[in-house]
Amino acid sequence: MQAFKGRGDTHSKEELDTSNLINPEDASKRFRNAEKRTVRPRIVYSYPESPTGSTSALDATGDATKPLPLSQRLRTLQLELASLEQELADPTNPLIQKEREELNVDPGELIRGLVDVRGRLNKILKEKEGRARLVDTILHDGPEKEEKELKPPGVSVSDDVKEASPKPQDHSLLDVDRRVEELEKLLGSSNAGLDESSPLPPPLLPMITKLNNQLALLTQPRHIDSISRRLKILLSDLERASAAQQHRKQGSQGAAPVMSAYAQEQLLNTVNRIAPSLPQIPHILARLRTLSSLHSAAGEFQDTLNDLEQEQRKVRASLVELQTAVDTVEKSLEENRKVVKGNVTGLDARVEGLLKRVEGIQNEERMYQSQASA
Repeated sequence: MQAFKGRGDTHSKEELDTSNLINPEDASKRFRNAEKRTVRPRIVYSYPESPTGSTSALDATGDATKPLPLSQRLRTLQLELASLEQELADPTNPLIQKEREELNVDPGELIRGLVDVRGRLNKILKEKEGRARLVDTILHDGPEKEEKELKPPGVSVSDDVKEASPKPQDHSLLDVDRRVEELEKLLGSSNAGLDESSPLPPPLLPMITKLNNQLALLTQPRHIDSISRRLKILLSDLERASAAQQHRKQGSQGAAPVMSAYAQEQLLNTVNRIAPSLPQIPHILARLRTLSSLHSAAGEFQDTLNDLEQEQRKVRASLVELQTAVDTVEKSLEENRKVVKGNVTGLDARVEGLLKRVEGIQNEERMYQSQASA
C-alpha cells in the first residue's frame, strides 16, 4: 500500500497501514526494562595518578625490553594495593556484586588475600628501617655498589634476591653482638682494650656462675650467721693484736721481738682465715645494715602491737560493763513486766466486781420500781 500520494500532500488516517501495529500496552511492557537499563549510570573506573609521575616502562627511546627497577615496581604494587583497598572497602561496588553473582567469588577471600599482601609488604619495609637499616647500609653499601658496577646488565633480578638472602642472618648476628655487649657492660668486663698488650676480657659464663653463687650465699640465713660468727672472731683477734701491740710498746725491748713475732703469727692466721671471705664481706655488711633496719622496724611494730593490745583490753572491759548493764536492765524490765501484769489482773478483777455490783443495784432499782408501780 502506498503511504504518501506526493511530496507536498498532507497525511491522513486512511493512508496508514495499522494492521501490523503493536498494542501500546504491550509495547510499554516490552520496553520497560530497556528504560530501566538506560537510567542506571555507567561506572567507569580510573586508576589514581602516581605521585612520582608515570610508571611506564618505556624510556625516551621507546625501548620496552628494559626491566623496571625494584623500587618502581614496589611503588606500583603499593598504588595497586591502595586502589584495591578502596574498591573492596566500598560495599556498594557493582564490580564486587557482579563477581559474586557470575564468578561466585567470596569478598572475604579477596580481603584475606589483600591483608596477606599488605603484611608481606610491611615485612619487607620493616626489615630496612631503624638501626638495622643503618648497620646494613654501613656494612653493605660499598660492596653492593661495586657489585652493581661490575655486574653485567643481563643479570636477572632473581640473582640479586639470592645474594640478598643472608641479610636476616647478619641482622641476627648483630642483635646477638649487641646483647653480649650490654651483658659485658652490666658485668663490668668490657674495659679491655683492643691492642695486644692488654689482656682479653674474662669469659662471661664463669663470671655469671660466680655471681649466681654469691647471690645464693647471700640469700641463705645460715651462711650469713656463719659469716657473722667469723667476723666476731676476727674482731676479737684484732682487739688482741692491738692490745699486744700496745703492750709491746710499753714493755721492755728484750721482750718486744717475741711479742711482735707472736702478734704477727696471730695476725697471719687471722688473715688466712679471712682471705676466702674477703669478696663477700661488702655484700654481708650491706645485708647486715638491711637486717638492722628490719630489726628497728620490727621493734616499732612490736610497740604498735602492744598499744593495740592495750586498747583491745580497754574495749573488752567496756564491753563487759555494757553487757552487765544490759543484763540489769533486762532483769528490771522483766520484774516490771510481772508487776504490771499483776496490777492489770487485779484491776480487771476489781472492774468485774464493780460491774457485777452495778448490775445488782440496777436489778434492785427495777424491782423497787415495779413494786412501787404495782
